[in-house]
Amino acid sequence: MKHSITALSSVSLVALALAACGGGQAQTQPQPQPSSGNTAATPAATPEPAATPEPAATPAAPVAFSPTEAHIAAWRAAAGTLNFNARANFGGGALRTGFTPDPWPFPLTAGGGRNPVDVASLNIVDAQSGDPCTRANVTRAPDFHFTFEAGTTFPLLRFYVVTENGSDATLLINQPNTQWRCNDDHHREGWGNPLMPAIDFHSPAPGRYDIWVGTFDGSSNNRARLFVTEVDSNHP
Repeated sequence: MKHSITALSSVSLVALALAACGGGQAQTQPQPQPSSGNTAATPAATPEPAATPEPAATPAAPVAFSPTEAHIAAWRAAAGTLNFNARANFGGGALRTGFTPDPWPFPLTAGGGRNPVDVASLNIVDAQSGDPCTRANVTRAPDFHFTFEAGTTFPLLRFYVVTENGSDATLLINQPNTQWRCNDDHHREGWGNPLMPAIDFHSPAPGRYDIWVGTFDGSSNNRARLFVTEVDSNHP
């Protein structure tokens, strides 16, 4: 028994000496974890899949205006006051898609002349938006007749007016299906003089377009130009 104790004491001394050589701290060896032969290895954690962002909501298309019988009746009555078959004050002619120059300018004087008609008194609405046609003093005869030959290359036909003195012009058009379009101020961001009118026809129909250029304030003899374009970058 004494011999065994002496041997253990020698081992202890060696261990202390090794610990001293290691900077005073004994190096602890990792101990294997007990396992059972019947226990399967724990699989590595699977990362959570990244959340798929929801697609942005598509803006709802504007509801198309559907005219009532009252609207149609008002349009028909307007044709009894504004004679679209009368000789045009400033002429017109045939327009074929792809025309040049583009925009094509047509000189005129904006206003209602000596016997004006206030478009607001006709109680008609714009055939595209359904908005009431507001005050606009025009002549009884149209200012222009244009017979348009449509195509598929250009999806736009635009009429707009620019007055030389900045007067508040208005625009009224009887389109080929005999429904009416009207505009006072274009309300387009990034365009020029906000008092200038513009009317767009998308996928324009072939046929005759009768056009009146009036003024909001009732003035007449305002030198102006009516522009016709198929290019969206052309505007007041």
